Amino acid sequence: MTASEMTLGWHTAFGDCPPVSYMLREWFPDRWVRFHSLPGSQRYAENEDEYVEILRRERVTLRELLGYEDEPTELVAVSASWSGSAEPSPRMPPLETLLPADYWQSILLDDSEPEYPSWIHLWISTCPLDDPATDAVLRLVADDATRLVLLTAAFTWLYAPYDGGADVIARTTAERDQLKSAHTDWLSAHPLGL
Repeated sequence: MTASEMTLGWHTAFGDCPPVSYMLREWFPDRWVRFHSLPGSQRYAENEDEYVEILRRERVTLRELLGYEDEPTELVAVSASWSGSAEPSPRMPPLETLLPADYWQSILLDDSEPEYPSWIHLWISTCPLDDPATDAVLRLVADDATRLVLLTAAFTWLYAPYDGGADVIARTTAERDQLKSAHTDWLSAHPLGL
């Protein structure tokens, strides 16, 4: 996927919402749900069984968003690097190796201190859902070894994993409600769903 195709797909589906994971729930509150990765809202895995559970929940959610059960599919992935200038900086080495990417765009996140601006540089890739490298990227996110990874397939939904869970922007409010009903034990007890 080229940068221009990505820009067109993103703007058609998500309008002016920046492709930054923590902003999604503000732009799409009626389609947003947050799932926690481990029972009891435990944030980080402490053993391999817990990593297996994190990946299981992620795969279940992604398959439900994709609407299929068995066939592998290609996901579009957005990943990020950060710097103090508009010039793109490389992503972290593990991510660079696991998820080869092309530069997409840079966004000024914060210029409240003009001498220390904060830029995010976005990169686009494709990755098969059932690829061990995709699992490794999801594990990096779960360990907080990388941040801001967005996954989608056809710009109708977004999956934004983070260390401790994932934010989902479903196609519709009804689909969001179905996901919530199917996975009530993955939801937060926090009144705002955080």
